[in-house]
Amino acid sequence: MVLLGGGQVETGIPSARTTSLAAFASQLRAWRQRMNWTQVETGGKLGYSASLVSGIETMDKAPTADFAARCDEVFNTPGTFATLQDLAAREAYPAFFTPALPFEREAVRIHGWRLGAVPGLLQTEDYARALLRSGRPQDGDHEIDRLVAGRMARQGILAGEAAPLLWYVLDESVLRHVVGGPAVMRRQLDRLLEAADTPGILLQVLPFTADNHAGADGPISVYEFGTSPSVCYTKCYGGGRIVEEREEVAKLMTVINLIRASALSARDSRDLIRRARSEVDG
Repeated sequence: MVLLGGGQVETGIPSARTTSLAAFASQLRAWRQRMNWTQVETGGKLGYSASLVSGIETMDKAPTADFAARCDEVFNTPGTFATLQDLAAREAYPAFFTPALPFEREAVRIHGWRLGAVPGLLQTEDYARALLRSGRPQDGDHEIDRLVAGRMARQGILAGEAAPLLWYVLDESVLRHVVGGPAVMRRQLDRLLEAADTPGILLQVLPFTADNHAGADGPISVYEFGTSPSVCYTKCYGGGRIVEEREEVAKLMTVINLIRASALSARDSRDLIRRARSEVDG
């Protein structure tokens, strides 16, 4: 059920002319006003801050899956907010990546190898904005902000007891390539150091001094689930591919393990991240 202004109700999903993020914001505002609640009261009932409620209503922030589920529970709108949140998350990413979103949300373990940039789940907002801006010079601020909000919303899976185990190997170039200027890069490296000291997150770095390694073909993500078979996602310029065939998934997991064998230990990786951080100019 979708609530319109003045208390009118419409069933179904909003017109394609309206983005799902805008539709979510509109629904949240309409239901809040129908209940005659302030943003502070709404945040209290949802278990979130008033500033987050405000940010979602103004589309400065994107809703997480948990936030949407709480809205459906509090407003008694089964599936309405969850559907809009899922569509909004899909709109915030290229079509080739959207099939990987549910795997990322449902995985109990995520294994990854990255060459070009920090993984989206560990990016700071400023780093994400600078990275997106550099690759999308034709987009306006509103479009970039929408994409950044979607990326930040993805990080909601790291909160709570159901957070997946993350195990990433980063090429040293990820640490050395300055994105967004020295100040932005220092904060991003601080974020990696914080992540490296967080239970449930393992970070390794493949240094420039490593011998030949198995990861030259591009980034890899492997999603493991409680009872279902694992799934992989591989990315290339302008595209990506979901891999579900068990033999190919096993081969890609072997590639990640070979990269891990060539990478620094977790402790030495932290030391290299600290060193890279201290060497950023500015």
